[in-house]
Amino acid sequence: MKKYYPSVRNIHLYFGLFISPFVLIFSISALVLNHTDFINKTNPIKNLPDIKTRIDKIPYDTTDLQTAKGIIKKLGIKGEIDYVSQNDNQISFPVILPGLTTKIKINKQTKEVLITRKEEGSLRATNFLHKMPGPHNVKLRGNSLFMQNWKIVADLVVYILLFLSASGIFLWYFLKAERKLGWVAIIFGAISFTGLLLLLLR
Repeated sequence: MKKYYPSVRNIHLYFGLFISPFVLIFSISALVLNHTDFINKTNPIKNLPDIKTRIDKIPYDTTDLQTAKGIIKKLGIKGEIDYVSQNDNQISFPVILPGLTTKIKINKQTKEVLITRKEEGSLRATNFLHKMPGPHNVKLRGNSLFMQNWKIVADLVVYILLFLSASGIFLWYFLKAERKLGWVAIIFGAISFTGLLLLLLR
C-alpha cells in the first residue's frame, strides 16, 4: 500500500486546491446565513428602478414553467425561474441570478409588464449557491443552464471532499510522526460530533 503514497499525496493536494474556491463559497455562505441581521445592516439590499413595458403576446405553453420561460425569452431576461403564480388577471414569478432577484408581473388583459429588481450583493449570492440545488420547489429547480451546471459542480465538490477525507486518513496512516496527534484529533472530533448529536436529539 505504501507504494501508492506519492500518487495519493499528489492527487490529494491538487484536488484540494481545485475545490478550495467552492469550499470558500460554502463557508462564507454559512456565515452569511447565520448572521443575517449583521449582513442586512452592513450590506443592505438595493432596490433598482422599476421597468414598465409591454409584451405583444403571452406565450402560453404546456406548463407554468414553460410559459415563464417563453416570457423571459421575449423580455431578454436570464436566470433561474422560481415559483410561478397565476390567476385570471395576472402572471407573476421571480427570476434569480446570484446577487440579483428580478420579479416579473404581467397583466393578462393589457399585456403590461412590471419588472422590479433587487440587487442583493455578492455575499447573499453565496447563499443562493449554497441552497441551490435543494429540496425546495423541486419541480422547478434547475430550469436554467447555470443552475444545471452548478448542480453538477455541487455534486462534484461533495465527491471530492469525500475522497479528500479518505485519502487524508490514508496519508496520515503512513506518517508515523503524526500518528499520536492524529488519534487525538480523531477522538476529539468524534466527541464533538457525539456531543452535538446529543444536543440535537434532546
